[in-house]
Amino acid sequence: MSWKQFTIVLLFGLVPQAFLSGCFGTSPASRFYTLAPREQTAASFTKDSSLSVSVGPVDIPGYLERRQIVTRSGRNEIVLAEYDRWSGYLGDEITGVLVADVSKRLAPMRCAVLPWRSAPVAAMKTNYRIPIRVSRFDGAPGESVFLTATWSLIRQLESKEEIITVRESTITEEVAGTDYGSLVAAMGRAVERLGKELADSVAAQK
Repeated sequence: MSWKQFTIVLLFGLVPQAFLSGCFGTSPASRFYTLAPREQTAASFTKDSSLSVSVGPVDIPGYLERRQIVTRSGRNEIVLAEYDRWSGYLGDEITGVLVADVSKRLAPMRCAVLPWRSAPVAAMKTNYRIPIRVSRFDGAPGESVFLTATWSLIRQLESKEEIITVRESTITEEVAGTDYGSLVAAMGRAVERLGKELADSVAAQK
């Protein structure tokens, strides 16, 4: 084989490798998000707490039961983010924000707020439970976030439960930027607004 023939063979052998390297290169790293700011904490039980509120369960629709962040494109199309994901289960993320926000708002009432899975505290004189069913929670970067949820305020008595109210909340929150970080921040604000409605309903019972 001549030097020219060897060079041609070598070049043709390298082309597929270069092509494959371009096609199967390393993919971008995934980014993980949480709804709850780090400074948010739920109030703990104290000796003078006379009221408790259990937030949850929070039921979310099937299209949101995934790690990928879901956005909406048009009226009937949803889009799954390839590399932008939730750090945990979205239902738990929503519960965490609601517990922290309701706890902060009801702090003057010496109210202990906890996730619904937590064990009840017998020392509490009055206990409420707030189950929530989310029917929509999505949006688009640079546009708006939409949160629709039906929730109930239930007073827990010794041997039965009494439904105080059943409401549907529809919340729209503007997304400040075109990135997923701005989208998640807007989603967090939407959940906090829902938390205000929950806290107001409890406060109205006093």
